[in-house]
Amino acid sequence: MASSGSLLDVLCSGSGARLALGTSVISYLIVYNEASAPSLLVAVLLATIYGTMSARCKTSLRSLQMPYVRATNKFDFGCLFLATWLDALAAMCACAALARTLSSCLDAMTGGLARILILGRNAPANEPWPDVLGVSVVFLVTGMFMLGLEHSRAFSLILTLGMFGLNAILSAVGWWRGDMLAWSTDNYFQPDGLSSVFLATALLTYSFPSDWPQQHRSGRFTATLITGLVSISLLLTAICLSTVVHYKTHEEYVAVPLFNILDESGFHKLVPASACMLLLTSSAAFLELFPELYGIVVRLATSEWRILSKQISYESSESGNPVLAVFIGGSMCAMLAFACPLQHLSYTLAAGHMGGVFLRAFYLLYIPYRPKFMAPSSESSLSYSRLSTAPIAKSSSYSSAATSSSSRLKRSLWKIGLPKNRGLKKPKTKPRNKQELEKEWLLLGEPTSPCPQREGRDVESTILSDGEPPPSDFEYPDKFDKSDSDTSTDIDAIVDEYREKIKVTTAGPLERSVRVPTVSSWRVTIFAIVVIGLGIALCIAGLVMHWAPAAFTGGIGVLIVTIMMGFIPKYTGSVINVSPMICGMSLLMGVILFSECAIHSWPGLLIWMMAGLILVIRCDKYCCNCFEHTTMLNAQLIPSVSGKTNAGSASGSTSNLAGPSTSIRIPRPPKGVGVVGLPQRINGHR
Repeated sequence: MASSGSLLDVLCSGSGARLALGTSVISYLIVYNEASAPSLLVAVLLATIYGTMSARCKTSLRSLQMPYVRATNKFDFGCLFLATWLDALAAMCACAALARTLSSCLDAMTGGLARILILGRNAPANEPWPDVLGVSVVFLVTGMFMLGLEHSRAFSLILTLGMFGLNAILSAVGWWRGDMLAWSTDNYFQPDGLSSVFLATALLTYSFPSDWPQQHRSGRFTATLITGLVSISLLLTAICLSTVVHYKTHEEYVAVPLFNILDESGFHKLVPASACMLLLTSSAAFLELFPELYGIVVRLATSEWRILSKQISYESSESGNPVLAVFIGGSMCAMLAFACPLQHLSYTLAAGHMGGVFLRAFYLLYIPYRPKFMAPSSESSLSYSRLSTAPIAKSSSYSSAATSSSSRLKRSLWKIGLPKNRGLKKPKTKPRNKQELEKEWLLLGEPTSPCPQREGRDVESTILSDGEPPPSDFEYPDKFDKSDSDTSTDIDAIVDEYREKIKVTTAGPLERSVRVPTVSSWRVTIFAIVVIGLGIALCIAGLVMHWAPAAFTGGIGVLIVTIMMGFIPKYTGSVINVSPMICGMSLLMGVILFSECAIHSWPGLLIWMMAGLILVIRCDKYCCNCFEHTTMLNAQLIPSVSGKTNAGSASGSTSNLAGPSTSIRIPRPPKGVGVVGLPQRINGHR
């Protein structure tokens, strides 16, 4: 029961809407406009592998502390922000595609009268421009969420009913009029072979869940179940479409191929019913994906990211929803639905999703191997030693010039600042009895009694002398006089027995050396990442030039390098622990799939990326604290340094010794105006 409940929660949190978008909209677009049905069948398998790796990468970053990342490394923060920024683009394109599908469904349910009444008889029946119905749907949904509409499981119920209705209609058409001509041709992967398969895979990648539940036993089972459910649903849809659709080129891009398939199969009377089912499915999917869109806007306005103004994330006291964030998301979605064709929307949707996966995989590929401290540190070992109890003898053989030069030499050698006050007296050492010294020697692991005293030597004369450096702790016992007859054999036996126990206890895991990243290993990692990039470039060049040996060499090289990266020292104790092979394969597949859909998506993706970079640069360099109220208030605190002291006060002598006092002066409000608090000032500006 727990697994079924978590599965329902995952489906209601956006995975069901992605599944509906893939099976009800994108699959039909692929089979009717882009590639053949066998290409779609193979593309489902490849998209399952890519979707699994992308969900694994995003799930591992769920517990990442973004304020810490932003404070420590701007490059890491930029990668993660651009990945989230591209997720917003993908969600926006998905909502716009669903809005245009809703517009076509409304037009089909009215028999084309809605389009004629709004745009006239000369408006194109396929994709009317401008799509007034789609914009109206977006504004209606935006207003509902601004007034307090919340996500409910009723949306998922409506979505499920619509999907069952569509699949029933498609299965009936395939049963009555289907054939297997698509599997009897010589070229299964029409029209361009592997390029068609990769293009179909790229368009299907958004259909899979973006992340998984918590990585415990039931969470892994739920993730496997939901991934299998999406894959099986897409496979069944591809098999049904392979029986009723035969690939052929079309002059224009068909926005809703379901209606054309029914007309060509002789089931034109089912067009209104299928339009109603597709309307239910698309509307429910839109209601589930739209909260994800404005949720990203709210997340970027929180103190965790500090990209947008904090006022955007404020929830209305009447509706309980972030009104400004909902309005921003609805406005951007309406602009895309107004004028952007469905072909460009589907391509940009795939490109934005794969761009976010690429940046996360790249971040996870190098972050475990980067050392936390880049400065090379000298080899040193920590050990406890007994402090010398003998007083330091004052050297009288050097002049004051020699003393000053020795102090400068000490600072340069030990890199410590020595106090310049010479008026301090040296502390007198208290005499300690022999029994206490023996206990200290035993505790610190030093040689047993008799406890000799170290000879007192001057530190300055030791450093400036041309002789050997002072002997270490392990050389003292050889120079000490061992003529004292008061030895303690019992203490020796106890110490030997204790050391035997210590050796037995620590002979296991503590003797293993912990491999942590160093500067040398980080250089090896950078070299490996460069080799991965060259392998990806070689693979892409082989695919473009239709040279199979180059493509296979690049892919196998990337696989081998990512496997070898597993032997490089890295941090394994953190929550971010993804196999480098998963990250490398995600990068390789992402670049290959992106190259197929970049022909229609690169202008919009480039503009969106430039806008994100401008936001990051503006927030990190120029006015990163412009949206913090504490900074605005602290700017009004003017420090006033005054050298005058109050001679009549009781602490006058103390203040004269301490120097000038510092007071904080707050500007006085204008006359006739009361004290204005921060919330009242904000409301006043409104």
